[in-house]
Amino acid sequence: MAIFCGAVTAALYLLGLLTVGMAVSETGEGADSTTLRTCRTSPHRPPGAHVLAHEVRFMPLRVMCRTSDGRRFSSGLLPSWFNPALAASFAGTGALTAGALVQAKRRAARSRHAGQPSAKRHDTTVFSSSSSFSSSLDGVGHGR
Repeated sequence: MAIFCGAVTAALYLLGLLTVGMAVSETGEGADSTTLRTCRTSPHRPPGAHVLAHEVRFMPLRVMCRTSDGRRFSSGLLPSWFNPALAASFAGTGALTAGALVQAKRRAARSRHAGQPSAKRHDTTVFSSSSSFSSSLDGVGHGR
Protein backbone atom coordinates (compact mmCIF):
# COMPACT_ATOMS: atom_id res chain seq x y z
CA MET A 1 0.00 0.00 0.00
CA ALA A 2 2.90 2.35 0.76
CA ILE A 3 4.33 1.72 -2.70
CA PHE A 4 1.00 2.54 -4.32
CA CYS A 5 0.66 5.74 -2.30
CA GLY A 6 4.23 6.70 -3.23
CA ALA A 7 3.45 6.10 -6.90
CA VAL A 8 0.35 8.32 -6.64
CA THR A 9 2.44 11.05 -5.00
CA ALA A 10 5.08 10.87 -7.73
CA ALA A 11 2.47 10.84 -10.50
CA LEU A 12 0.64 13.83 -9.01
CA TYR A 13 3.85 15.84 -8.67
CA LEU A 14 4.93 14.94 -12.22
CA LEU A 15 1.52 15.99 -13.53
CA GLY A 16 1.97 19.35 -11.82
CA LEU A 17 5.49 19.72 -13.21
CA LEU A 18 4.22 18.91 -16.68
CA THR A 19 1.44 21.49 -16.38
CA VAL A 20 3.82 24.18 -15.16
CA GLY A 21 6.45 23.24 -17.73
CA MET A 22 4.00 23.46 -20.62
CA ALA A 23 2.80 26.89 -19.52
CA VAL A 24 6.32 28.22 -18.99
CA SER A 25 7.48 26.86 -22.37
CA GLU A 26 4.92 29.16 -24.07
CA THR A 27 6.69 32.21 -22.65
CA GLY A 28 8.75 33.99 -25.26
CA GLU A 29 7.17 32.19 -28.22
CA GLY A 30 4.82 34.14 -30.44
CA ALA A 31 3.57 37.70 -30.36
CA ASP A 32 1.20 37.22 -27.43
CA SER A 33 3.53 35.45 -25.01
CA THR A 34 6.02 37.96 -23.64
CA THR A 35 4.65 37.32 -20.16
CA LEU A 36 2.99 34.15 -18.98
CA ARG A 37 -0.57 34.07 -20.30
CA THR A 38 -1.94 32.64 -17.05
CA CYS A 39 -0.45 35.61 -15.17
CA ARG A 40 -2.28 38.06 -17.41
CA THR A 41 -5.60 36.21 -17.17
CA SER A 42 -5.42 35.11 -13.54
CA PRO A 43 -8.41 35.86 -11.31
CA HIS A 44 -5.87 36.71 -8.57
CA ARG A 45 -4.34 39.55 -10.61
CA PRO A 46 -4.78 42.95 -8.95
CA PRO A 47 -6.99 45.26 -11.04
CA GLY A 48 -4.99 47.43 -13.43
CA ALA A 49 -1.66 45.77 -12.57
CA HIS A 50 0.94 45.33 -15.30
CA VAL A 51 2.56 41.88 -15.14
CA LEU A 52 6.34 41.92 -15.61
CA ALA A 53 7.57 38.44 -14.82
CA HIS A 54 6.83 35.08 -13.31
CA GLU A 55 8.71 32.65 -11.12
CA VAL A 56 8.21 28.94 -10.63
CA ARG A 57 8.28 27.51 -7.13
CA PHE A 58 8.73 23.79 -6.77
CA MET A 59 7.71 23.29 -3.14
CA PRO A 60 4.81 23.94 -3.01
CA LEU A 61 4.44 23.70 -6.76
CA ARG A 62 3.10 26.97 -8.15
CA VAL A 63 3.75 29.85 -10.50
CA MET A 64 3.99 33.29 -8.91
CA CYS A 65 3.49 36.42 -11.02
CA ARG A 66 5.18 39.76 -10.30
CA THR A 67 3.70 43.14 -11.21
CA SER A 68 5.48 46.37 -12.07
CA ASP A 69 4.86 47.74 -8.56
CA GLY A 70 6.46 44.66 -6.93
CA ARG A 71 3.31 42.83 -5.86
CA ARG A 72 3.12 39.07 -6.29
CA PHE A 73 0.13 36.86 -6.88
CA SER A 74 -0.59 33.27 -7.83
CA SER A 75 -1.14 32.59 -11.50
CA GLY A 76 -3.91 30.12 -10.75
CA LEU A 77 -2.32 27.67 -13.18
CA LEU A 78 -2.76 24.74 -10.82
CA PRO A 79 -6.11 24.20 -9.12
CA SER A 80 -6.40 25.21 -5.46
CA TRP A 81 -6.73 21.57 -4.34
CA PHE A 82 -3.48 20.46 -6.00
CA ASN A 83 -0.88 21.28 -3.31
CA PRO A 84 -3.05 20.11 -0.37
CA ALA A 85 -3.69 16.84 -2.21
CA LEU A 86 0.02 16.49 -2.88
CA ALA A 87 0.81 17.14 0.79
CA ALA A 88 -1.79 14.60 1.95
CA SER A 89 -0.45 12.02 -0.48
CA PHE A 90 3.11 12.65 0.70
CA ALA A 91 2.06 12.36 4.35
CA GLY A 92 0.15 9.16 3.60
CA THR A 93 3.20 7.71 1.90
CA GLY A 94 5.35 8.53 4.92
CA ALA A 95 2.87 7.09 7.40
CA LEU A 96 2.33 3.89 5.42
CA THR A 97 6.08 3.43 4.92
CA ALA A 98 6.70 3.89 8.65
CA GLY A 99 3.94 1.38 9.44
CA ALA A 100 5.41 -1.13 6.99
CA LEU A 101 8.87 -0.75 8.54
CA VAL A 102 7.51 -1.28 12.06
CA GLN A 103 5.57 -4.36 10.90
CA ALA A 104 8.66 -5.79 9.17
CA LYS A 105 10.73 -5.25 12.32
CA ARG A 106 8.12 -7.05 14.43
CA ARG A 107 7.99 -9.98 12.03
CA ALA A 108 11.78 -10.26 12.01
CA ALA A 109 11.86 -10.23 15.81
CA ARG A 110 9.17 -12.94 15.97
CA SER A 111 11.00 -15.15 13.50
CA ARG A 112 14.27 -14.79 15.45
CA HIS A 113 12.57 -15.79 18.70
CA ALA A 114 10.70 -18.69 17.11
CA GLY A 115 13.97 -20.52 16.27
CA GLN A 116 15.52 -20.19 19.75
CA PRO A 117 14.83 -22.44 22.75
CA SER A 118 12.59 -20.98 25.39
CA ALA A 119 14.09 -18.59 27.93
CA LYS A 120 13.49 -21.04 30.80
CA ARG A 121 15.40 -23.82 29.09
CA HIS A 122 18.19 -21.37 28.24
CA ASP A 123 18.49 -20.30 31.90
CA THR A 124 18.71 -23.93 33.04
CA THR A 125 21.52 -24.56 30.59
CA VAL A 126 23.44 -21.57 31.85
CA PHE A 127 22.90 -22.64 35.48
CA SER A 128 24.00 -26.23 34.94
CA SER A 129 27.11 -25.24 33.01
CA SER A 130 28.06 -22.70 35.68
CA SER A 131 27.53 -25.26 38.47
CA SER A 132 29.72 -27.81 36.71
CA PHE A 133 32.31 -25.09 36.22
CA SER A 134 32.21 -24.21 39.91
CA SER A 135 32.40 -27.90 40.94
CA SER A 136 35.50 -28.31 38.76
CA LEU A 137 37.04 -25.34 40.54
CA ASP A 138 36.33 -26.85 43.96
CA GLY A 139 39.22 -29.25 43.52
CA VAL A 140 41.67 -26.54 42.51
CA GLY A 141 44.02 -25.56 45.28
CA HIS A 142 42.92 -28.34 47.67
CA GLY A 143 45.79 -30.63 46.87
CA ARG A 144 44.05 -32.96 44.49
